[in-house]
Amino acid sequence: MGAHMDRVLIANARVVSCSGDLTERPFDGDVLVEGDRIAGVFRGRAPVDPASVRTVDLAGATVLPGLCDAHTHISWPLDFVFDHPEIAAMPEDEHALEVAAVVRTYLRWGYTVLVGAGALKPRADVVIQQAIDRGRIDGPRLWASGDMITERGAIGSPTLTEVGDADEMRRVVARQCELGVKVIKLMVSGDGIVPGHPSRVTYMDDAMVGAAVREAEAHGAFVTAHARGPGGVRLAVRNGVRIVHHATYLDDDAIAELTAARDEVWVCPGLHYLRAVVEGAAEPYGITRQRVTDALYPEELQASIDSLRKLHSNGVRIVAGGDFGHQWTRHGTYAAELAAYVELLGFSPLEAILTATANAGPVVGERLGRVADGYLADLVIVDGDPTADVRTLLDPERVVPVVKGGVPASVPGWGGIDSWARARRTGERG
Repeated sequence: MGAHMDRVLIANARVVSCSGDLTERPFDGDVLVEGDRIAGVFRGRAPVDPASVRTVDLAGATVLPGLCDAHTHISWPLDFVFDHPEIAAMPEDEHALEVAAVVRTYLRWGYTVLVGAGALKPRADVVIQQAIDRGRIDGPRLWASGDMITERGAIGSPTLTEVGDADEMRRVVARQCELGVKVIKLMVSGDGIVPGHPSRVTYMDDAMVGAAVREAEAHGAFVTAHARGPGGVRLAVRNGVRIVHHATYLDDDAIAELTAARDEVWVCPGLHYLRAVVEGAAEPYGITRQRVTDALYPEELQASIDSLRKLHSNGVRIVAGGDFGHQWTRHGTYAAELAAYVELLGFSPLEAILTATANAGPVVGERLGRVADGYLADLVIVDGDPTADVRTLLDPERVVPVVKGGVPASVPGWGGIDSWARARRTGERG
């Protein structure tokens, strides 16, 4: 009985394996899950004794790997607007419940991996990550971040952790890692939406960023950087930062250096955020048209599109991440980032999906992001074909069953997935 319960055959699926082959198309197949891993992927029917497995018949629903968002601020509550100090002042217990609701929302939408990009409380990510790992709350695999780190007097001062030199940086990074943080977030450029801190301005120096990278590596962590201008991007790349967030304004040197480092660095765009603000989605929340113009965001959006197209054509890996959590980039709309890659960058839907699947596993050093033998059984089951229309992943009627580590996470057990598939079949017959 134990073997039976531990082995599940997901049958009659349309499988999107996310192997990295851009000519891949969904194929009719079966996926065998044993424990928390995928034990086999078969074109057509699996040569498995039906008595040895629990079979879940999807009748043509699509199976793809669980998705990753590599730029998350889970400490921004579901109803967050733009008031960082208000959230930072929220009592710890109340805030923890808000964050638990956020990670559950990510999981419900098929996101089984999150990479933190800065928390509003030093231990917010770590406490939630530990609760998820212990099974206390539902949520994705989380690479926890801590306070964002800025240069003293630069963007975010004094609400972020400030450092003045390499020694101070080393101490701050060590302290975060000792708390359990796995992702160090540096602010090495400005951001036009913050008055007085234009996006092209560069903060920090080689000694500071290098110290952060070395200290993080000594603790088994890695560094990411908010870098919107070419100087900040080059600073990050030459010092071994793993994820460059935004990379909106690039010159030829920055493009060349990112291309040369394409096996060690990933670019995480946050493109939907820029697009939403430029298109006026933030206006009802006090981000006026004049403020957007003054921030040079329309120019920055176009620069970002041009830069990302060049990077992609040069083989630089894009990893999806969207800065979600503001009301104009609401929690639960995470796949809008993938849609932006299709609609603004000219990616195929599959190419966009790969930024959230196959490209993500190497970032965090885990066998995830593919439907392949030996990979973690993190799966999203979709009624429809996101490789034909990536916006399928934004439809709550179509994205329902999510599996994390071989365990259904958004419906009650494999029986819940059976029920969903049965209802889907009945609906089709109707």
